[in-house]
Amino acid sequence: MRGILRRTMLLGLAGIVAAFMAATGVHADTGDDQLVDFGKQVADIQKKVDDLRSRGLSSRTGKLSASAICGFGAQSQVFLPWGDPASYGLAPQGDLSSTSLWSLKNVDPSPDHDPFVGGAGSLLFSRGDSEAVTPVMCVNVDNPSIRVFLADRGGNGKAKLQVKVLYEGVDGAVHNLTLAQLHVDEAWQPSVVIPMGVNLLAAVSANGWTPVAFDFKVRGLQKGETFSLDGIYVDPWGSRGI
Repeated sequence: MRGILRRTMLLGLAGIVAAFMAATGVHADTGDDQLVDFGKQVADIQKKVDDLRSRGLSSRTGKLSASAICGFGAQSQVFLPWGDPASYGLAPQGDLSSTSLWSLKNVDPSPDHDPFVGGAGSLLFSRGDSEAVTPVMCVNVDNPSIRVFLADRGGNGKAKLQVKVLYEGVDGAVHNLTLAQLHVDEAWQPSVVIPMGVNLLAAVSANGWTPVAFDFKVRGLQKGETFSLDGIYVDPWGSRGI
């Protein structure tokens, strides 16, 4: 069954997202979808992947690959209380015990953290241009999504935390793709499940994986409002036992 899912991951975004949602039972919020429709962009990536595969070629290796950290934390059912049975692993420095490999702009480390997992702290976004980029990590076709904990305090509910994935294209250059516009209440809570799409590039990587990083940036922040981000988790398909 896992082999079928791996092949499904190579059929384009429509197949990826459909299979992902069907397998997980997780859906975007009704009435106010936080997930961005990036089907066209990933379909274009798929064409490039198919072209390389048809010629027996691999994608070029760029600077993201050179700085990528492979391996995730021990898997656990972090989001089981919210109906998600997958076993997630922490991304590199995903518990924020260190931010030495993060890129932070007007974002402050805070001792406050979600009360569910009890991490080392969180990142506080308090300005309109606050932005945080994770360390670069290795993902493959079995790593379709991420999920985080966050809280939005002191606002009117309209601000969002934009999520982009930075990835290495088949040309070896760094590209980006907007994945989601997250919004939550004041209490700590998990985000929606966020498919990354570009993990399909691992199919034409000489390493068997492709490097990605995730860029979080606030949008529409009000005076006195803050966004808190804690815990960056990656979900491998294999953890679902299907």
